[in-house]
Amino acid sequence: MRILLVHNRYRSAQPSGENAVVDEEAELLQASGHDVERVEVDSDSIAALPAARRAAVPLQAVWSRSGSKLVLDAIDRSQPDVVHFHNTFPLLSPAAIRAAKQTGTPVVLTLHNFRPLCASGTFLRHGKTCELCLHRRAPVAALRYGCYRDSRIASAPLVLMSAVHRALGTWTDHVDAVVFPSRFARDKYADAGWPQEKLFVKHNTVRPLTDVRHGSGTGFVAISRLSSEKGLDVLIDAWRRAFPNGEETLTIIGSGEDEAALRQRADGQQSINFRGAQPPLEARAQLASARALVIPSRCYEVFPRTIAEAFAAGVPVIASRLGALAELIDDGATGMLVEPESVEGFAAALRHLSESPELAVELGAAAKAAYDTRFSPEQTTSALTDIYTHVLETR
Repeated sequence: MRILLVHNRYRSAQPSGENAVVDEEAELLQASGHDVERVEVDSDSIAALPAARRAAVPLQAVWSRSGSKLVLDAIDRSQPDVVHFHNTFPLLSPAAIRAAKQTGTPVVLTLHNFRPLCASGTFLRHGKTCELCLHRRAPVAALRYGCYRDSRIASAPLVLMSAVHRALGTWTDHVDAVVFPSRFARDKYADAGWPQEKLFVKHNTVRPLTDVRHGSGTGFVAISRLSSEKGLDVLIDAWRRAFPNGEETLTIIGSGEDEAALRQRADGQQSINFRGAQPPLEARAQLASARALVIPSRCYEVFPRTIAEAFAAGVPVIASRLGALAELIDDGATGMLVEPESVEGFAAALRHLSESPELAVELGAAAKAAYDTRFSPEQTTSALTDIYTHVLETR
């Protein structure tokens, strides 16, 4: 099968799990014998644009002629059986989806966030879950609250993009299948009125890891962008309560705009180590030695790739009972779920697993089994190619 993958890569200053998912998906499709061509633009290139063109990028996010031409040229050149879009924001725009569909080629779209429904893409406003725009034709409330980057001006192009392309049916009428990494994400779009017959689930995955945990592991790990929606402030407060004398170690891997504030919050806690952004192999090695991965998010996660990495390494996950986390983690079997924002709840879960090496071994074994049966490349690549086959047969 000839597949054209289309993706607007996120800025390298903010490492994106979505970029990694797209890269892995392309490699797995090729390893399965498919012919994969990629069309990509890079948000890093925006900084090098002349001032006038840089100022036009917000409108380009709504409708990009250059993005449409890039995709049309690639379709003309490679004659794919399927065009598979991932992120189109901001340089490609949803107009590229319409252009691809007009060639008669089946179009598949994977949505890794909630941007068509919510300007911030997270259903989070001022640190709290917000679904104010879920059932509206456009996320106009973002203009009032400045939901994207805490700015009404920055939010305006996203509101316009959503309004224009929902009115034109770009994401529904010009796409043959919409793919989501979790049932939770799929159900949110179905709740918003998207046609359920076009909505499919294909989980994220990682290749089998060379580093797999043996025994109960030591210490805890958080691998995350250091930003408010990830809830690491809650984890630091819980850590102080759970281990006041530094009985365990917490390793925080990642970078982001909240790093300085989080370091200050953890000041005096010698058992909390900030490692910054790490190469994937080093981060995975650290993860594979841990008692658990901790994900204290306060926003709706769609499917953090770190869950697949933890399960592949035989490491359980302690996470917020929120969004797809509650779907992907079987509480008491492959990890532990805690009410979001609950400092005492996370402290109790951390203490319990620290004091129960036998439970850590049991949860880790179940996590590895879940990876093998649900989240392995064989399972997920098969699910994706089944979606491709479906759209080709129903074209």
